[in-house]
Amino acid sequence: MITVAIIGGGFTGTLTAVNIIQQARTPVKVTLIEPAEKAGKGVAYSTQFKGHLLNVPAGRMSAFTDEPLHFLKWARTKYPKLSETAFVSRALYGEYVENILHAATNNLPSLVTFERVEDEVLSVKLIQDETKAVLKLASGDVIVADKVVLATGNFSPSAPSGISQGIAASEKYIGNPWKPSATNFDTITGDALLIGTGLTTVDKTLELVHSGFKGTIYAVSRHGLLPRAHSKTSVPAFAQTELNQELYGDLSLIFKAVKESIRNGSFEHLFDNASTVKMEVSDWRQVIDSLRPHSQALWASLTDKQKKRFLRHIRTYWDVHRHRMASEIGDEIDLLIQSGKLKVMAGRLYSVNETSEALIATIMPRGGGQPQQLKVNLMLNCSGFTPDFRKSKSTLAQSLLTRGIVQPHATGLGINARSDGAVLDANQKPSKVIFTLGTSTLGLRGETVAVPELRVQARDLARTLLQSSPTVEFSMLQINDSISNLGKIIDSDQLKMPQ
Repeated sequence: MITVAIIGGGFTGTLTAVNIIQQARTPVKVTLIEPAEKAGKGVAYSTQFKGHLLNVPAGRMSAFTDEPLHFLKWARTKYPKLSETAFVSRALYGEYVENILHAATNNLPSLVTFERVEDEVLSVKLIQDETKAVLKLASGDVIVADKVVLATGNFSPSAPSGISQGIAASEKYIGNPWKPSATNFDTITGDALLIGTGLTTVDKTLELVHSGFKGTIYAVSRHGLLPRAHSKTSVPAFAQTELNQELYGDLSLIFKAVKESIRNGSFEHLFDNASTVKMEVSDWRQVIDSLRPHSQALWASLTDKQKKRFLRHIRTYWDVHRHRMASEIGDEIDLLIQSGKLKVMAGRLYSVNETSEALIATIMPRGGGQPQQLKVNLMLNCSGFTPDFRKSKSTLAQSLLTRGIVQPHATGLGINARSDGAVLDANQKPSKVIFTLGTSTLGLRGETVAVPELRVQARDLARTLLQSSPTVEFSMLQINDSISNLGKIIDSDQLKMPQ
């Protein structure tokens, strides 16, 4: 029996487990390890605020590539008249992912054993000539597995520049806006400052307003750009074939073609078959969306230097057009800006001082000018998740780096891995035991945070894991020998054995 330990019970970890269960044709044990009480939701879908909507229409949010309307059909059991173009709440989608897991585990094939462990993995150590792994848990328990999946998702945001250790410890500063304790806004008076202007800022602005927050909400980022909104009407998709080959490997040419396609209303700058299809661009969103199936291949064709250039100069502009908010959310944000309730600023947080009454933030405007001081009673770090393992405070991430089991990607986005998910160690050797998907592969794939990409990765990784089989018999004596050699790394003799 092959044993698979999945670290992380958010969307990617849960869907990987479900795919293994569905695809298994030989004996397998799946252990899903997640410290939260319930698996499936992760950070993205744990919110209970109904105003947090998906930024992809319901008809495109199936968890399974071969059943494109799976989510829509499930959602219609609750809301029979739900349109496939509707943007539903993230809470509902979290319920859907939970339902998928429950359905799979309540009807397990005879070949599959499933275990749900409510715990946190602190470290991973390869043993038996790197053919197996030992996972140390926060509880002191130990799990031995043939294969390990790093489905850790998003690490907590790093503290922005300008935030000292003293400010980070202030009750008026919230470093991770997705912690449950960060949602009690109804008792806060005065103004608020949100650091960042991405989708997290949109979410938290809506939470503040709907909680009854009376003050002004300021949002600051380097460019001062909010995400664009989806179109209120259906935008026809381009019937594409192959991207123009000269675009691969040339960052400047790619974005020149994008701008010319939008400006000239034609796809001819991007696609070989555009002249035969003769479809005009009626909305800039068509151009951005037409690149989605090709984004990972385009990213892979770039050099590390070009990728870093993209991240430094272009990514912000790409993200606000690519990762859009629901049209109704866009309308609400526009009204808040027009009323003066939400004020968006382009600049950087220079410093923050605390008085007995408030936080005093100094903002340096983009392009120069006089610094601006804001007096606020609440400051939220909405700068986004941290994809860089080196900057993460995760005990597991630091352990993996220290042991050389993983290697940071040159761009700072996640870790080095092969296209099949096998991680590359400090010597660039692909692991036979440790695999990953999702956010950890941002450096490899460029874009890998949306359900349409993640569901493909989960399906393919499950297939890869099941095609493997243990090559070494693992006796109880070998387990005991291995544990005794872990020394200070593992200080517990409690061992969870595969059944």
